[in-house]
Amino acid sequence: MRLFLIFCFSLFLTVPATAQPVFPDPAPFLERCEAGEGFACSYAHGLMQRADRTYWLTDEAVALMMRSCSLGSDGACWLFERINEPNPYDDVRYDRDRYLPVARSGCENRSSMACWQAAGLLEDGSEADRLEALDLARRSCERGFNDGCARQADILAALGRDPLLAQRGACYGNRPGRMRKQADCAAVCDADDATACYQLALMFERGRDGAQTLRRDAERARALFARACELGAEEACRR
Repeated sequence: MRLFLIFCFSLFLTVPATAQPVFPDPAPFLERCEAGEGFACSYAHGLMQRADRTYWLTDEAVALMMRSCSLGSDGACWLFERINEPNPYDDVRYDRDRYLPVARSGCENRSSMACWQAAGLLEDGSEADRLEALDLARRSCERGFNDGCARQADILAALGRDPLLAQRGACYGNRPGRMRKQADCAAVCDADDATACYQLALMFERGRDGAQTLRRDAERARALFARACELGAEEACRR
């Protein structure tokens, strides 16, 4: 028995230790980040986050994601809207003087999220600010971001202009975002838009307005499906 235990113990000692994951060196990606590649900034951030789970809370990490956003990385700009607590980006996103140049730069580098963020920092300002916000929101909307269309609609309405076209983009664009779209869909549905009525019906059926919760209303959903069907939305006729 003793020999058997010794044999088993010797086998245990010969089993190789579990290999630890080896991640790429972030240094080359940091160099590419400094050279102006937004994705490299985000990738370097991810590598350092894997090595240290608390990395994202550091000033270095926030600065890295700010650079990534300014270079047009939608994913990096999105981090500034995250609702996790603690949120190290709060001090940045609520500091207009600090973040507006970052968001403007990101918009110029074709980040639809950055255009939307910059518009939000300007929409309650002077007449010139609101006109710039309108242009930024339009660019976000044209790049397919529903929230950009919703913000464009809000600014148009505040300026006394017709927001219907922007509301249509807010209602059934291809990237839902975080802003509520119920009112936009309702306005477009009232203009006899079948797709808007169908999208509004889905909201009441699912209890979701994009990323936001909504009280379910099966009766209202059925009525909206019926109206969408009458207006020509074939998918609504099958509900």
